[in-house]
Amino acid sequence: MTSKSQRVTMFQRISGRRVFQLAAAGLVASSGVMLLLPAPSAGAASLTPGVIQGSWFWQTAYEQANPPVAPPAVPPSEPSGVPDGDLAVAYTGAQDPSGDKTPAKMTALAFDTTGLTPGSSVQSFTFSLTLDTQPTATNFAQQDAMIVACLPTRAWPATPATGGDYTDEPTYDCGNAVKPTVVGNVYTFAIPTIAQTWIDDQNLGVAVLPDPKNTTAPFQLVFTGPKTVKASMAYTPGTPIESPPPPTTGTGGGYTPPPVTGGGGTDPGTGPISVGGVTSPAPVPTPVVAPSSPAPSSTPVAAIRPASSAPSAGFWVVAALLGVFMLIVSLVLGDPSPPVTAGGRSKLDQVLRDRGSDAFTVRSD
Repeated sequence: MTSKSQRVTMFQRISGRRVFQLAAAGLVASSGVMLLLPAPSAGAASLTPGVIQGSWFWQTAYEQANPPVAPPAVPPSEPSGVPDGDLAVAYTGAQDPSGDKTPAKMTALAFDTTGLTPGSSVQSFTFSLTLDTQPTATNFAQQDAMIVACLPTRAWPATPATGGDYTDEPTYDCGNAVKPTVVGNVYTFAIPTIAQTWIDDQNLGVAVLPDPKNTTAPFQLVFTGPKTVKASMAYTPGTPIESPPPPTTGTGGGYTPPPVTGGGGTDPGTGPISVGGVTSPAPVPTPVVAPSSPAPSSTPVAAIRPASSAPSAGFWVVAALLGVFMLIVSLVLGDPSPPVTAGGRSKLDQVLRDRGSDAFTVRSD
């Protein structure tokens, strides 16, 4: 029988070998799984776009009552309640023939997206407007104000600091109107769908106006100017399409046209040409001018893409091979120590002693 200390030693050796084998098998399995996974794509990038153009447009009460105002007519002066440089959205009760509410004042903003490549995918885009609470800014019925962000459908001009005429305001599509999240005096709009059109089509910006479907009561909101608008964006960069290299100019003597066989000439390509019985003079060959030097060929520079932080496939191949090696070593070597029997004797010694005892017994008989 083995002693307690020997059993403990054997158990430790077996347990250590088992742990070693399990670790090697786990390394092999994890390496195989990682090799089967698809290659990681470029991660999302962030951008803080600034406002490149901000305007507000105004249809006065006189213009609403007399649309359209003829050029010779001079409307009476009407205070706007909007300080110079601010932005405004207002509704005073007008509506179009379809029943949609038309804005008395609306704001249009365009953001800088020059850093985005074609094919980029917008994950999020938000911008915030802050109410101007100065006494010179006329805000009223803020609790009744229902405003939305919509997609402009045509370009719009920059307007003076006091606002532009409503005839210059952009038309808009509010089929996917976005309502703001209001916290105190800050109105935040999330417009990833509208922002995506700036990349896929053209950058017409965003229009902020009274909700055409749900506005019921007159209101006016005056916001601080375009420089105070805060915007943030997350997007996945697109893969730029590389243009094919321009054709290169050969170094030979140029292209020589094939000879023309005349109708009755003895020397093909040099004799006169006969068509329908009419003989024309032989064509004069165009001299071929060899280029003085070949034009250098240019190769477009490949776009630099952001490197992935994930380990490469080669890393996981090496890890898999290392795991296989560790597993083979653990199986081949095993436990080098032979089992020890009671009294410190080996199994071989015990077998020899038993055979000697049997021989002695036979001779005694």
